[in-house]
Amino acid sequence: MLAIYLAALDSADNAEAFEAVYERYKRLVYHVACQIVHDPHLAEDVAQEVFLYIAKNFARLHRQDPHKFAAYLVSCTRSRAFLLLAQRQDAPCEEEPDFDRNADPAPVPEDAVIDEQQAQHLMQAVQQLAPIYRDPLRLLAQGYTYREIAAALALRESTVRQRIARGRKLLWKELHDER
Repeated sequence: MLAIYLAALDSADNAEAFEAVYERYKRLVYHVACQIVHDPHLAEDVAQEVFLYIAKNFARLHRQDPHKFAAYLVSCTRSRAFLLLAQRQDAPCEEEPDFDRNADPAPVPEDAVIDEQQAQHLMQAVQQLAPIYRDPLRLLAQGYTYREIAAALALRESTVRQRIARGRKLLWKELHDER
């Protein structure tokens, strides 16, 4: 794989410097990706994409302070991993899982059950939210923590909590004012 990255470089000097960077940071990039995607194969895909990007832009990136460069690599990795997860969430499943609907005999409260029309209305209401509220709400619905959302959106965790709270209030208002 290293040969592909080296082919993207423009000089032999950069190739030698890139090899050193790759050897130094490959475990870090893989570990960060694995923490987010929870799948070794997907983490490898993320690492490959990050290093390919770094190789293509190596001439302007490798002169940074090593601490800033490591932070930049982590940021790129996290961003790419979250993007990959979001793309996988949006992609249709190849086959539907076979759920046994009678497996859990516990009754479901009627107020927790929504019909297709209500679900459609909720999706439209979320879509109409401003991106500063919509994006954190979507990531939260996909199971990300506030800390992960903050990292993915380059925000403070308190800002994410505030935007989610405000987004929920706007949704509540939208869904209950029309009834």
